[in-house]
Amino acid sequence: MQNHAVQAPEAMGRRFGRALRGRGGPWRSGAGGFTSARRPGDAGRLHVVNLELFYGLDPVHEFTASYLRSVGAAETLLRITPAGDVDVELARSFELVDPFTWRVGLRPEATFWSGKPVTARAVAESLERSRALAPVAATLLRGVRIEPVDEWTVLFQSDNPIPGLPLNLQDSWLAIHNAESYGPQDNSFDIAAADLTGFYRIATFEPRVRSVLVRQEAYWGPRARMPRLRFDEVGENDARSLVALSGEAHIVRSITTTAATQIERSRTMRLVSVPATGVTNAYLNVQKAPFDDVRVRQALSWALDREEQVALAFDGRGSPASSWLAPNPFYGEARRVGYTRQDLQKAAQLLDEAGWRLAPGRRVRARDGVPLRFRLYWWGPHRPIVEVLQSQWERVGAEVLVDGSSDYGFLQQKRAQNDWDVFIEGWGTFGEPSAVLSRHVAPEGDLNYMRFRDPVIEELLAGFDALHDLEERRQQALRINERHAEVVPFISLYSRHGLTAVSRDLRSYVPPFPGGGYEVTPDTWVAA
Repeated sequence: MQNHAVQAPEAMGRRFGRALRGRGGPWRSGAGGFTSARRPGDAGRLHVVNLELFYGLDPVHEFTASYLRSVGAAETLLRITPAGDVDVELARSFELVDPFTWRVGLRPEATFWSGKPVTARAVAESLERSRALAPVAATLLRGVRIEPVDEWTVLFQSDNPIPGLPLNLQDSWLAIHNAESYGPQDNSFDIAAADLTGFYRIATFEPRVRSVLVRQEAYWGPRARMPRLRFDEVGENDARSLVALSGEAHIVRSITTTAATQIERSRTMRLVSVPATGVTNAYLNVQKAPFDDVRVRQALSWALDREEQVALAFDGRGSPASSWLAPNPFYGEARRVGYTRQDLQKAAQLLDEAGWRLAPGRRVRARDGVPLRFRLYWWGPHRPIVEVLQSQWERVGAEVLVDGSSDYGFLQQKRAQNDWDVFIEGWGTFGEPSAVLSRHVAPEGDLNYMRFRDPVIEELLAGFDALHDLEERRQQALRINERHAEVVPFISLYSRHGLTAVSRDLRSYVPPFPGGGYEVTPDTWVAA
């Protein structure tokens, strides 16, 4: 059985979906994978600090699987290499049988932490449990039947073409876990039930504080060089910056741009900057005034100077997003779509047409005596942008009240209570286009927070079902992006570079692919 490699992002624009055949292997070098170099010693502990710790121990739990994966605890059938290619991980091969079928071969040597083999049946049970308990996983596997053919082969079939399925199988939401051990419900805080496949396993877990992981001695691939790993949550930006500047940790993620300049001059730490494929958006409560009027949404988008946002809030460490898909290199055409410049005159005209007028001598527009006033919420890394947005929207006569927290739970609570107007949040755009776009704009999408509906977008999403060719699916995604820029259910702002402080004593550190992958690999080690 042969390995069918799918290329992404830069390569995707030219040859996405072409079959590059060859044998896959664990941490394969030469395909952006990890190496298995000489090991001078295993003494010591690796220390990682982030804005967030994994929220639980169950891959189906929100904000969990990607963090478990980043520190080597969780794995998927396939993975994205640092170069952006889809390659094997727990799978030893994957092959497109026909437009409706993929065959995935497994590694007989792979086991869960408990020693249970990762068989085709175990993989199917894991994926079905994820589909049942995690809405994102259900989107990734929508319409896909999972059938164990024999002990080490799984068949994925659908009534519709699924040429991009490998992009879904690498998603951390489909992390392979022992479904029998976790049980039929979300089991996030029972450490005894946690049974994954990675090269580090969980030893201790203090939710929202820290976790200690130890080397999985029976790991199916290369043995981790460091025997222990500590993963701490430090939610406050200033406190996290101090950890980085003091050299107290080996890897510190989500560095602020202010600290980044200092780290670039540090003798103990170095700065790693990775352009993102995701985009930060201003999400609008489209079920209430004034955001239920498309003219207001368009006006607020035209009012923004995205270049100024990046310059003032992030010291130029990012790029403006004129449209939703603009930051993703796979969709280069999207950079010319949407709000490519600030146009205050057009913004004012649209607000006038919508009835929000600026009376002589007034700074704030009003309609029927009601001022154009709304609340803008931020969380965590997005604090620097809100004052810039506040200033830019004030230029067209909006009064913006700002509030936020370093804790993401703040936004979750506001959404649960429907007590919000606008909030800032960032999400990735990389992946199989139908699944990625459905999350944001399909009526049932988990990121379509206000269940915004647009018949044109729904028709375009349905059109994916008939498309066999990956380039055709890419073009369909661009059409959805154009329509999104017209109806503006949320306003795309910018793509911020991922900034990480890395100790100069850390060896074999490979920056992960933007928005996913491993921050720690089996070869990552700390020089004595």
